[in-house]
Amino acid sequence: MRLAVLPFNAAPGTPPSLARQLANFACETVRTAAEADVQFINFLAQVQTDQGPKGAFLNMAETLLEREWLKQFFEQTDAQRVMDGLLDHIPGSDRFEMTVRFHDPEGEEPLEEFEFAFEKPDLFKSLHFLVKQVAKYADVALPENLAGETMEFGTDDPDAFLKFVEGFDALMYLNQTNGQVPPEFDPEASLDALLVSIHKDPDFLGAYDVLLQLSRTCARFRIGRVQSIERALQKAAAAHPTDFKAHYALAEVYEAASNPNAAKEAVEKAIDLEEKEPALYAKLGMLQHQLGMPNNAERSFRKALELEGPEKPSTDFLSMVLFQTNRGHEVPPMWKELMERFPDNAMYVAKYAVSLIQSGDEKGGVAAFEKGLELDENLWVKRAYAPYLANHDDVDRALDFYEDCLEHAEGDIQLKFEYAQALQTAGREVDIPPVMREVLEQAQDPNVRAQAQAMLLEVEQAKRTELVEKARQKLEAGDLQGAVRDLKPLRNWLADYWKIWHLLAAAHNQLGEAAEAEYAARRLIELFPGNEAGYIELSNALGQLGKHEESYGAMRFAVANLQVTVPLMIGLGFAAKRFGQDEEARNIAKQLRDALGDDENIRPVLEQMEA
Repeated sequence: MRLAVLPFNAAPGTPPSLARQLANFACETVRTAAEADVQFINFLAQVQTDQGPKGAFLNMAETLLEREWLKQFFEQTDAQRVMDGLLDHIPGSDRFEMTVRFHDPEGEEPLEEFEFAFEKPDLFKSLHFLVKQVAKYADVALPENLAGETMEFGTDDPDAFLKFVEGFDALMYLNQTNGQVPPEFDPEASLDALLVSIHKDPDFLGAYDVLLQLSRTCARFRIGRVQSIERALQKAAAAHPTDFKAHYALAEVYEAASNPNAAKEAVEKAIDLEEKEPALYAKLGMLQHQLGMPNNAERSFRKALELEGPEKPSTDFLSMVLFQTNRGHEVPPMWKELMERFPDNAMYVAKYAVSLIQSGDEKGGVAAFEKGLELDENLWVKRAYAPYLANHDDVDRALDFYEDCLEHAEGDIQLKFEYAQALQTAGREVDIPPVMREVLEQAQDPNVRAQAQAMLLEVEQAKRTELVEKARQKLEAGDLQGAVRDLKPLRNWLADYWKIWHLLAAAHNQLGEAAEAEYAARRLIELFPGNEAGYIELSNALGQLGKHEESYGAMRFAVANLQVTVPLMIGLGFAAKRFGQDEEARNIAKQLRDALGDDENIRPVLEQMEA
């Protein structure tokens, strides 16, 4: 029986997060314990912000749903039964009132309706009753540990459980929206709720695990203040002093905040607590590599390999360090050993072939590729071999390989871009537009869409985009007025071509035409929000206009949401200095010195930042 579980509506004064997650808890308990066809349905609304559409959980009503709405839900889904309800927390008390209903597509009345009230101490008994009702209407039998009079919740403290639910709701929200939340969303209250749960019951591992997941998710999506997340993780680590995972989560937070030194120290603390975990050494090696410590990174990766199972996933990381330290000849033997250990694994064959070519043995690499093509499952080999063939006068064969791979990976957008580039090499520009239109149909990421749109325009409106390229050449030659003069007539024809706005922003900034530069930079960011040059040009334009707080805000947003690079950090440093944040500017300069050493090319820039 296919049962859809809807979030309970929240009566006035009742936290919607609590109403949502009590229904979700019952649903997930039955689904996982009995492998039932039960699905929890969350309602997400789309909110328009300056950064584009964002998701928000929607509380459908403050009363029970109308039967007409439920009929429409049945018509639009394949659900055979539906559960809905209403939760009412009586203000100023520990009393809850819950109404739970089960429906089928026929009839005007519910199949069954339960109304019951309970005090907070009876929370677990009421939730167990709810779990049993979900199982009943999903037509599944519960296992023995759930079918009796009691069940385990991970804690005996209802307050700890309710605070856990509040924090879990935030984690579910970020995961379901993929981090696309309104800018005013702040996870601090949810982190605090989880800390309260941990404090009330330190043995409740659910709250601890969710706090770590929420912190890491916030770091991945760059949501919330670093200081709040750091404080929550430090308190969680203190509550579980023998567990390494809080320190690992701290490392991820520091890494996302562009503080690799602090991240490295956090991983080292995690290793002190868990010396046999290979992932910790792999993470430490990546941070050491980022900090310009290749010898230390090599040692960490070799330690990870020593502890890893037979697949040795850290081989990729060690290979990177060896190639960058001019020891590429040491890499092929590592992949060869794995290839011989797993002779049917095409991935190892492909990596062995690539490593031979990268280390100068082109003939050996080609021979390894050809041998790998004999494997029954050889798509890894074709995927790695195709770019080499496309660049070595065998583009037709490369296209065959790309097409074979695309048959099995229709959603691989990077593969489609490579395929389009190979089509261009083969002189088959006419075949590129359908490929890029597929990307535009499939891709939700505006950055991917911007690049696909650019490739499409460069094929379909080649003469106009060639004029943009000529303007770029004028800009690089110092003919700023000429570049602007050539670009202005193209703005309407190529409004969706991000490159035109990049060039206009740069040219106007260099000419001191800050208002025009600001407009062009904003158009660039609107089309291509992951383009770091857009934020740098916007910050520079705002700085020229005396809008120093906005300039600083633009660079803070960029550093928080994009892959951090030296130009971005320099841009943030100067924006901070213009805004009067001298200490932050000096700290950024110090970080850059630590990462880059005494580079004479960047020394004058850092000195200006520190002045």
